[in-house]
Amino acid sequence: QKAIDDGADIIDCSVQMSKDGIAFCHDAADLSASTTARTTFMSRATSVPEIQPTNGIFSFGLTWAEIQSVKPQIENPFTATGFQRNPANKNAGKFTTLADFLELGKAKAVTGVLINIQNAAYLASKKGLGVVDVVKSALTNSTLDKQSTQKVLIQSDDSSVLSSFEAVPPYTRVLSIDKEIGDAPKTSIEEIKKHADAVNLLRTSLITVSQSFATGKTNVVEEMHKANISVYVSVLRNEYIAIAFDYFSDPTIELATFIAGRGVDGVITEFPATATRYLRSPCSDLNKDQPYAILPADAGALLTVADKEAQLPAIPPNPPLDAKDVIDPPLPPVAKLASNGTEGGPPQTPPRSGTVAIAANLSLSLLAMMALGLLYTA
Repeated sequence: QKAIDDGADIIDCSVQMSKDGIAFCHDAADLSASTTARTTFMSRATSVPEIQPTNGIFSFGLTWAEIQSVKPQIENPFTATGFQRNPANKNAGKFTTLADFLELGKAKAVTGVLINIQNAAYLASKKGLGVVDVVKSALTNSTLDKQSTQKVLIQSDDSSVLSSFEAVPPYTRVLSIDKEIGDAPKTSIEEIKKHADAVNLLRTSLITVSQSFATGKTNVVEEMHKANISVYVSVLRNEYIAIAFDYFSDPTIELATFIAGRGVDGVITEFPATATRYLRSPCSDLNKDQPYAILPADAGALLTVADKEAQLPAIPPNPPLDAKDVIDPPLPPVAKLASNGTEGGPPQTPPRSGTVAIAANLSLSLLAMMALGLLYTA
C-alpha cells in the first residue's frame, strides 16, 4: 500500500508456497531473516542446496497456519554494517496471499502487477507443489488474464517458467539475470528473445563498481534495445551506504545515471517516492531548454581526480552473458506426494487474510517497479 501511495506504477509479489499449497508474497522461500520464524521453528531448519548454500527455515516446510503464527520482520540488506531499517516498525507487516495481492492491484487500479516465480523446478519435483499452475489459476480467478487495462508481468530466472506463459500474449515476460554481466553477445540475446520480452539486471551489470567507486559502464542496455528487449535495473535503495561515491550519496543522482544516462526502461526500487519525485521533476528531462537539470554521473570520472593512494587496482571486466546461462531444462512434472496434503494436484483455495493491504513499511521487502515510459507521458 505504501508503494502505491508513493507513486509506484507496478507492484510486485515474489510467490512462495506453504507446505499445504497456499501461495503468498514474500521476498524469499527462506523465512529465517525476514520473519520471526527462528524463535519458533529453528528446529525445522534444513539444508536445500538447490536454493541456497546455508540452512534455512523454508516456507514449503511449514503449513499456512504455522506461517501465520509468526510475524514478518524488516530484512536488513546491510547486515555487515549494523545499519537497521525502521526498528520501531520492525514487525508491523502482515502476510499477504497471492489472491489478496492481485485483488489489491485491481482495487487500487495500479498500472500493473509483477509476479516473480522462484524455485519452480525444485517445488514441483521435490515438494509436489506446482507454483506455475497456482499462479496461472490465481491470475485467471482475478480475471487479469482477460483484460488489457492493467499490465501483468511474469518474472523468473528460469526460462522454462517464462516459456510456460507464452500462450498468454498480454503478459510481459521478464528474465531475471542474477549475475553480473559485462556484455550481451548476439547468441545470448537471441536465446533471451525466445523466452522473454524484458530483462531485469543488476546495477553492476550496467555501471561497474569497485570499492564504492563507479569504474565504468557497459553496453548491455544498447545491445538489449537493439533486439527490442526492455531493460529494468535493480535494486535501488536510498541508504547512502548502498550508493557509489560518484553519486554523491544522492539516490536522485543514481536514478538520473540509470534513467537519463543509461536509458533503462524501468527501475526496481525499495523507495518509489524518490523515483516518482525525480521523474515528475522538469529537471529530469535533459532534452528541454531549462536553466537546471539533474545530470547523470560520469562513471569513472571521480577516480581520475582521486589521489594516487586512492586509485583502485585493476579489476577484470564482468564476463559476458553466456547463452548457456539463459537456457534451463524443461520444468519437471509436479510430483504426487501424499505428505503434502495436496497430492500433487491443484492447491486448495487460499483463505482470505482479512486484509488486502501490503505492509507499508517494507516488512515484506517488497520492491516497486516504476514504469518509466508511462510516467514520462503522464
